[in-house]
Amino acid sequence: MIGTAMDYAGPIDLDALIDLDALADRGASHWTFLAFPSHSVNEHGVPSDPAAQRYIAAVQSAGVPVGIWRNSPVDGTAYAAVAHDTIPQLHSSIERLSQFSESFAADLSERLFRGSSAGGT
Repeated sequence: MIGTAMDYAGPIDLDALIDLDALADRGASHWTFLAFPSHSVNEHGVPSDPAAQRYIAAVQSAGVPVGIWRNSPVDGTAYAAVAHDTIPQLHSSIERLSQFSESFAADLSERLFRGSSAGGT
């Protein structure tokens, strides 16, 4: 239902992840909404941080096709992103994610990189 707050913490649907690296290779642009250290990507190709996984899963559960861009041009950085044509759907979904603050993605990215530079994952 559009406009209704959502609360979701389920796992990322790995089979539904779009291949952003292949899209980028073909010249298609995409929009990033979460950055994380590329070395923190787990064996499934997603960030190992549980909060990052919950956030990506919540966006994905709202029907937004999400992918992980691991081969970005920014050294040491991977992203959760969407295809350029789904940006409005992403923004609408994020507004309805009641369990996450407006600055959640920015705050989480900052924490993940700070932890990475301090020797964490």
